Amino acid sequence: MNGGRILVAIGALFAVALAHNVAIVTDAPQNREVANLLGWVLVFSVVIFAGVAGALLYTIVRYRRRPGDDALPPQFRENARVEISLTLIPLVIVLVLFVLTAQALVKINRPIAGAHGVEVTARQFWWDFRLPEEGVRLSNELVIPVGRPVEAKLTSADVIHSFWVPSLAGKTDAIPGQTTYNRFMATKPGNYYGYCAELCGPSHANMRFRVIALEPDQYARFVEALKAYRAPEPKTERARRGQQLFMTRCAACHTVKGTPAAGVLGPDLSILGNRLTLASGVVENTRENLIAWIKDPTQIKPAAQMPAFPDLTDADLEALADYLESLRLEGFDFSALPRF
Repeated sequence: MNGGRILVAIGALFAVALAHNVAIVTDAPQNREVANLLGWVLVFSVVIFAGVAGALLYTIVRYRRRPGDDALPPQFRENARVEISLTLIPLVIVLVLFVLTAQALVKINRPIAGAHGVEVTARQFWWDFRLPEEGVRLSNELVIPVGRPVEAKLTSADVIHSFWVPSLAGKTDAIPGQTTYNRFMATKPGNYYGYCAELCGPSHANMRFRVIALEPDQYARFVEALKAYRAPEPKTERARRGQQLFMTRCAACHTVKGTPAAGVLGPDLSILGNRLTLASGVVENTRENLIAWIKDPTQIKPAAQMPAFPDLTDADLEALADYLESLRLEGFDFSALPRF
């Protein structure tokens, strides 16, 4: 009974591994290489499992104790053929997997001519993106064009982080004082989930981001609109009050294009109204979440670097929310994009 349970458990593990392999297969070239490699690993794993389990089953059946048969089966101390085979077969499997892995790593890490450059700075606990070709900055939500390879140039402002977009590419560490690269490409529009994959502090699990892939023409319009963007003047008295509060409480850390706010310690909030999430991907960008985040960020993200503002009244919070929600590029709504 115990042997049967073990076989069932091992079979379940193979099923989970196969399901994971299917789950990560996308049209992304980098993931395709990884999925192909994992397929070979699963093939060899099944072969090894079948060989070991088959030998074990044969031994159990062939040499089981029978009624009235108390004699020992034939004994032997060594078998050169078996020993050589049990050495060569694993060696061949390891060598094959080594070659396949090396080929996959070369393909994944090879620089791509004409790639779309992105400068990524990881911070506790959020992400700063700069697009040098376009001369614009984004925070926590990176916008890229579909069909063009992206070369993300990574570094960190504090501790070691790791840049990971499971549906597009593998993980790459972002290291203080060093530059590393992650190369990927989105082949279809979508909202791709990203994570920090290196334990980096109390809010590591909440250090998320999004990669928003747009069709080339829509991406070009977005970039042009962002380059020309200047924060609109508040249209209501409450929004004007919110702007005043922002300039006195928030402008030292945050940037809003077209205003005196030019802080770099915190995320760029120039088009916060277009963002799908708040707190580096932790919660949806809703008014309720925005007010809760301003009032006490640590209630949403433990160890958040942004200070709480318990002295702000409900009226102040509503005014700030009015102003921040007005910071947007009109004509761009990414909420309908498929999620990966």
